Amino acid sequence: MVMVGLYFCVSILNNLALGFQISIPLHIVFRSSGLIANMACGYFVAAKRYPAQQVVAVLMVSAGVVIATLASITNDAPVDDGGVLWYGVHESVIGIALLTLGVVLAAMLGLYQEFTYRTYGKHWKEGLFYNHALALPMFLLFRGDIASQARALSMSRPVALDALPLVGACLGSCVRMAAVPALWFSLAANVMSQLVCVSGVHRMTSMSSSLSLNVVLNLRKLVSLVLSVLLFKNPVTRGMLFGCALVFLGTFAYSQVGSGQPPSEAKRTVHRHPSSRNTAPLCTTTSQCTQRRI
Repeated sequence: MVMVGLYFCVSILNNLALGFQISIPLHIVFRSSGLIANMACGYFVAAKRYPAQQVVAVLMVSAGVVIATLASITNDAPVDDGGVLWYGVHESVIGIALLTLGVVLAAMLGLYQEFTYRTYGKHWKEGLFYNHALALPMFLLFRGDIASQARALSMSRPVALDALPLVGACLGSCVRMAAVPALWFSLAANVMSQLVCVSGVHRMTSMSSSLSLNVVLNLRKLVSLVLSVLLFKNPVTRGMLFGCALVFLGTFAYSQVGSGQPPSEAKRTVHRHPSSRNTAPLCTTTSQCTQRRI
């Protein structure tokens, strides 16, 4: 239940922060600091020690994602009647506090998952199921918001099912006259992609350390940012290129940690050969064998 409670708190905090003047790029930047938070929690809570090359690689990856994200932000800040920029300082402070708490709890969740899989076995499918199934009743606390969001999704533009990718080809004439709200289809596609993503995260957690998982997740954030730039034809700046270079160099440096070190010496197993005093000498003559039997 500790893992389920941490997962629920992280999910709620990350979503609540978006309602306090927190933009999506800033949200990505704060979640990218999970690498540093994971390393700090591992050092102070789990008494882990990291080599200097690993620390430098983590800092490079985190700085690269932050630089690339900030370089992709457009200057669309709101302006009030007096021409003074106003960002809702008080709400932003609350949002940043929620994000910070969410990052720390996410780091603790990763360490707890690593400890659980190491102690009780690498049953990642079981952990995936219980994390989500036991957390579902907790979301009843927000049933009013969920209901209002469901009504908003139902009011979106209807789309014919046979016009949707793969749906028309799979179901054929059965869905020719049917239509669904477009946002419900987007939600279903998002749920399916999240299933694949979260399954991979839990599987990797059972196979590697929590810090290695965060390095891969930061690399995934950068790939998502690059794809968004390419798909929506956003301009590529020098800051984005520099940030991408830092991420890839940091990831490569992290993957090389320990590659030049000799493997730890395994425990030597001593094979004792039969000694002469424990092994009877071979009898060479019939009289010797007769005497030994006597």
